[in-house]
Amino acid sequence: MKIQSQAATVLERTSAYLKSGLLKNKPVWFDVVANHPPDRDLTRVPKTLLNSSYQDPMNRVKGNKTRLSDQELRTKNNKAHRIPKLKFVEDELRNLFYKRHPWEFSRPKVLIENEGNDNTQCDWSHMVQFNKPLDGESVVQRTMWLLKNSNRDLFESYDQARFEFYRLRMEEEMQSAVSREESGMFGAVFPTTNLQHGVQQEQVFVDDWAVLAAEKTTARRATAISKTAESKDATKSIFEEGEERSV
Repeated sequence: MKIQSQAATVLERTSAYLKSGLLKNKPVWFDVVANHPPDRDLTRVPKTLLNSSYQDPMNRVKGNKTRLSDQELRTKNNKAHRIPKLKFVEDELRNLFYKRHPWEFSRPKVLIENEGNDNTQCDWSHMVQFNKPLDGESVVQRTMWLLKNSNRDLFESYDQARFEFYRLRMEEEMQSAVSREESGMFGAVFPTTNLQHGVQQEQVFVDDWAVLAAEKTTARRATAISKTAESKDATKSIFEEGEERSV
């Protein structure tokens, strides 16, 4: 299909078609475009650099042209063809929450979803959900629910959701600590985690390095003391020889 290079004149051409009888009925968009006509042509025309042999000798640039002029480099209607950046309030809330709470990234999170709309199936009138663990997304969705269904503004809704998150997180940690203590009372043995195992293995090499460093430090101090004593003896002997010669 041929590219339409005169899209801005669609109103004039349609009017001419109606007057000539090519179009029987007026298009639906005719009145809208007539009330709000396009102010400029958004079609981007490709730049063509003609060969110097075909140019007019009077307009030919003297010497070799090594760069384009400002008019040739200028791109018209640059902003009109730029893709707008999508901005959502939820993304700003996520960035704010995880910037203030970076350790929430260390908690495991399930990224597999069947349809991608699991949050819409939850009742965000309360923070606790039966099919979703407590995380930063709970704060975001709870904030949006409070913003839509209460008289609070964005900051008050976020603070309310954040305080509810803190309270529930402290309850989870307390329940976990109490459950661990009760299990230990009944003889439960908890194996070391991967992080603790890595720290233990690293500590073995740190202890060996500390012993080796202590030996090296002791040897260097002994060498420095011996060199100092030798230099003192040499200085003393030179001083005594000088006194004998003077006598």
